[in-house]
Amino acid sequence: MRFSNSTFPKVLLLSICSLFLLTSCGKDDETKRFDMDLIEAKAEMPAKVRLFFKVDLGEDKLFETLEPVDFDIYEDGSLISRLESQAQIQREEGEFLFASILLLDLSGSVLNDSELPNVKSAAHSFISSVMPNEGNELYGSKEMAIYWFDGEQDVHQLIGFTADRDSLATSIDSINEDISSDNSTNLNGAVVQGLSIMNSKLTEARLNPNLSAAGSLVIFTDGTDQASRVSTREAQNAVRNAGQDNAVFTIGLGDEIDEDILKSFGRDGFELAENSFDLNSVFLDVAQKVESESKSFYVLEYCTPKRSGEHTIELRANYEKQFGSFKTKFTADGFTGGCTID
Repeated sequence: MRFSNSTFPKVLLLSICSLFLLTSCGKDDETKRFDMDLIEAKAEMPAKVRLFFKVDLGEDKLFETLEPVDFDIYEDGSLISRLESQAQIQREEGEFLFASILLLDLSGSVLNDSELPNVKSAAHSFISSVMPNEGNELYGSKEMAIYWFDGEQDVHQLIGFTADRDSLATSIDSINEDISSDNSTNLNGAVVQGLSIMNSKLTEARLNPNLSAAGSLVIFTDGTDQASRVSTREAQNAVRNAGQDNAVFTIGLGDEIDEDILKSFGRDGFELAENSFDLNSVFLDVAQKVESESKSFYVLEYCTPKRSGEHTIELRANYEKQFGSFKTKFTADGFTGGCTID
């Protein structure tokens, strides 16, 4: 078969394109990126670097966690030995705190005889699922506070932050139909105040230089904002501006809620209960998401070989054909030998 001068380039181009398509097969199994966000980086004497960060492996890997072997540490472009740097992930009490707030709508419609027992039962299930028992290796690394709101300007504290699961349960038992005297609903204000309370808790926890902290806010309501003390836009902006160290989930009950608004408040997840009998399973679904959220944070410590000057760290993670990374800087002026990671 012969080609004319005008035909040959076209055939050659088609052949090249076909070869490109054939050699491009299998691109789907290339490494994909996952989100990996630095929250805080510290360098301290004698030569320890501490990185607090969040890893999002995706919806299909909610409960999977990374180990030190999954990370590579680069300083100024050079790989640092895991063995020599003693790189470790810290999760125990005193190194990491995950704080949760359960914020309950206890306005008039919830406090009637048919709804309240199911709300309390669901709250009990949530506490049991999220909070470890005393004696559990994670006990002390998680705390929870419970607040409630009605139509009044300020949210009400039912119990402050504690690691004691029994105390949390007792506080739920104390709720009765007479707890509120305002039948309105200050939902928007509760969102803003709940985020403020969480921010204050994380700020207080980080006053301890050896402690890294993150949290989650879970908001339950059976309606829409009626008090008009705070605009919906202001509440949405508060959620939007919340840091990656604070997840926000919402739970709606019944057909009087506004799903779009609750989804905008529930930046990290929204669940709907058609009726109060569905609340138990819905609260447990959110509890699983909170548990997954707590496992997505990492405190990685290692000993740097640098002894002076400013340096760039790149932390890379590889996990099941997925890849994530971030970069930051630290100063090693005055660093010496003798660094150990307990």
